Amino acid sequence: MPELPEVETVRRMLAAHVPGKRVATAAVSRHRLRTQSLAALPKQLEGRAFAEPRRTGKFLFLDLDGGMTLLSHLGMSGRWLFSPAGVDALDEAMPHVHLRLTFEDRSRLWYQDIRRFGMLRVVPLDRLAKDPSVKLLGPDPLEQPPTAESLRACAKGSRVAVKTFLLDQRKLAGIGNIYASEILFRAAIDPRRAAGALSLAEWARVAPEIGAVLGDAVARMGTTFSTYRTIWNEPGQYGEQLLVYDRPGQPCRRCGGEVKRFVQGGRATFWCPACQRGRGNTRKHAQS
Repeated sequence: MPELPEVETVRRMLAAHVPGKRVATAAVSRHRLRTQSLAALPKQLEGRAFAEPRRTGKFLFLDLDGGMTLLSHLGMSGRWLFSPAGVDALDEAMPHVHLRLTFEDRSRLWYQDIRRFGMLRVVPLDRLAKDPSVKLLGPDPLEQPPTAESLRACAKGSRVAVKTFLLDQRKLAGIGNIYASEILFRAAIDPRRAAGALSLAEWARVAPEIGAVLGDAVARMGTTFSTYRTIWNEPGQYGEQLLVYDRPGQPCRRCGGEVKRFVQGGRATFWCPACQRGRGNTRKHAQS
C-alpha cells in the first residue's frame, strides 16, 4: 500500500502541474472504488479549477474552486498519472482507469486502480474535518514532527507492540508497514516491545528516525514493490535503501547477522534480532 512518502511524492508532482487548471471533461468507469460509485464525479468536477493539493497521512486533498476538495486515497494499488498538453503519454486502452480528467489546456489527469481499494470523493471543505475518513487521523509526522515526549505521552499505558502503535493512523497519520520496520531498526528497538513500556530515552531514538526515514523516502520518490508509480509512471527508488524490510534471510547491513521475518498483527515485520535486542515486555512470535 502506498504510504506517506509515496503520497507526498504524488502531491508534490501534482502541485507543480495542476494548480489553476480547469476541468473540461470528466469520465468515470462503471466500477466502484471500495464500496462507492463514481457516477456523481463528472458533474461535481467539470468546470472546476484545481488549487494547490494538500495531504494528511495517506490522504490526498485535491482542492477545487467553489470550496470543494477531491479526497483521494490510493488504497492498495491506486495511482495518479499525468500527461501534459500536446504529449500523448497516456494510452486510451490502458485498463483499470476509473477517472479521466481532461483540462481546458488539453492536459490530462487519470486515476488508475487495479484492485479498486482506493477512494475518490468530492467533499465540501467546510465539512472535511468531520469526514469519517479524516476526522480520526492523528498528526502528520512531516507536518508536526513527533517528539520523544509526545510519543511517550501518546503511548502511556499502551500494551500493543510498538510496531503496531506506529501503524495506528489515529496516533500518527501516514506510517505504514514498510517504514515502521525501517524506523524501529534504525532506532534499535525490538518491534515486539509494548509501546507503553518504552522509556523516554528509547522514544528519543524513535522520534528523529520517523522524520529521517520518511524524509529520505520522499527524496527518492517512495518505494515500489509492485504497483506504485509517480504521476510520470516511474517507480520509486527508496527500495534500494531499505535496511530490513523484505530482506529475510539476508545479512544485516549493520552487524552482518541474519534479518528475520515474523507476522505481527496480520502483517510481516522485518528486523535484526542482534541489533534490536528486546527488553522488558515482549511477546514470542514464530519466525519464518
